[in-house]
Amino acid sequence: MRKTSYFFLGLIVCILTACNGRKIASQLDNICYIANSNPDSALVLLNKFKDEEKEWNRGDRIHYELTKMHIENKKYVTFSSDSTIKEIVGYYKNSGTANEKMLAYYILGRVYSDIGEAPKALEAYYDAINMADTTSSDCDYNTLIGIYGQMSTIFHKQNLPHDEIWALKHYIDYIRKHEDLKEYIIEKEQLVRPYCLLNEKDSVLSLINKTYSALKQLGEDQAAADALVVSIYIYTERGELAKAKQAIDIFEKESGLFDKYGNIKKGREAYYNTKGFYELAVKNIDSAEQYFRKAIKYGYKENAYKGLLSVYRESGNLDSVVHYSILYESSLDSIHNKKQIETIHQMSSLYNYNRIQREAEMEKTKAHNAKLVAINCVVVFLFVVSLLSIYYHHNQRKKKAEIRHLEKSLYSAKSQKIEIQEELQQLRAKNYEALIKSKEAKMQELKSTIAELQKKQNIPSEADELQEFANSNIAQLFYKKSENKTEKLVPTNAEWELLLQEFNKYMPAAYERFCINASLSTLELHTTILLILNFPEGIIVKMTASSSPAISTAKARANYKLFNKKEASSFKRNLISSLK
Repeated sequence: MRKTSYFFLGLIVCILTACNGRKIASQLDNICYIANSNPDSALVLLNKFKDEEKEWNRGDRIHYELTKMHIENKKYVTFSSDSTIKEIVGYYKNSGTANEKMLAYYILGRVYSDIGEAPKALEAYYDAINMADTTSSDCDYNTLIGIYGQMSTIFHKQNLPHDEIWALKHYIDYIRKHEDLKEYIIEKEQLVRPYCLLNEKDSVLSLINKTYSALKQLGEDQAAADALVVSIYIYTERGELAKAKQAIDIFEKESGLFDKYGNIKKGREAYYNTKGFYELAVKNIDSAEQYFRKAIKYGYKENAYKGLLSVYRESGNLDSVVHYSILYESSLDSIHNKKQIETIHQMSSLYNYNRIQREAEMEKTKAHNAKLVAINCVVVFLFVVSLLSIYYHHNQRKKKAEIRHLEKSLYSAKSQKIEIQEELQQLRAKNYEALIKSKEAKMQELKSTIAELQKKQNIPSEADELQEFANSNIAQLFYKKSENKTEKLVPTNAEWELLLQEFNKYMPAAYERFCINASLSTLELHTTILLILNFPEGIIVKMTASSSPAISTAKARANYKLFNKKEASSFKRNLISSLK
């Protein structure tokens, strides 16, 4: 009986899902794609949908919230609560695509990371990896790269170098497949961190030298020089001072990080300790002391105290040796205490996580038992609702078929109206009064027919539809582009797609004539839409990344396909007339 109930319930849910498709899924997917490279533009587009949220079903609302959190993550917003993302993940456990599931669990991991729950974050990232479908052609590799990158960061903070290497190798492998060669080479150097923790200095040097050579081959001299900084310390420590000096010269001359006074870029002052140890090794004691004191000035005290201790040992200054011995020991104690506190926090977090998991399992068992009691009652109710829903959507399809028939009649009447307008112009030129009156009467009759057809099914006039289309969010974004109020004048493919979707939404009859029946090329179609929105030809040239002759040719060809007129000059006039 229980299995039968579950089967019946599943069948009904499938029927309801089929009848109540998600309305804005493709638009949100496009916005998600834009967010990967331009989160600010994506947020502007997303906010345009906010007022429509009350009309959406639950799936659309959840998709909207996931897209919003994805954009916030790209904008480096720090999350402070996990309530919203938990609801999102709960929905995608049984719904959505593989990419949506993966993104939901990835954002869950980012939230847990921000609120200090590293073990929970790792579990969420593992779940996200399991949701990914890497065999699919549309797999979201941008999110997959982010997952492995975040995991490597957590492993590094927890001093787990082997796990960090595992995560970084996946991270680097996906970058190799989906980013440019320079990005791959630079990111591969991140393996230096865990190999340093493992004290595998030969592996570190090999990795640095390969990175340097590869970047030099690409002509990326600054990035190549910057890759050498860790090798300077290792060569100095090994006593290979000639190699250390060679790396120092390249780093200081070619990295672009130093000003004319020899000061390194802000945030990179730890290098003063590295340079100090080299100067100490080549017996430039005074120079070494200066570099160590500069490092202290910028907060890099531990190694600087160690270096100054060595400096004063070399010079035989016993008072200073005692002084810096105490400071060095104190700095080591401070670092040790800090690591202990971090370890305690991590263990506490793990303990709390395990306790919460046990409590959650107990609550899950109780909830499951309660659901079994209520499920049979719900089945009957859902069956009735499904029948009503099927009946409703059947009527809606029938009504839409009638509307399409009326729209075709409307289109035919408007076509005749355009022909008569042209004949009237010719007749007025020849002053054929009788024929003019006859055609004017026919013109009035067609206008009445059009008005009756529109009124019969509450079809708005195409002038009203055009105004609504022009006021749409995506059309307004295009107007802002034309006024240089956005970062880029040329729209992306995703923005063109959103514009065409809104054109179909507000002007379906015109969309069918221009976009489906006329076989317009991409340039002809984009030119047609921008002319309908009253963009000047100069702006159209820029927004389509084309030229004036190309736009003129596109107008002429579209004019011939739509109105059987070969010249470009009358195209806009014919367009506007066809929409009246």
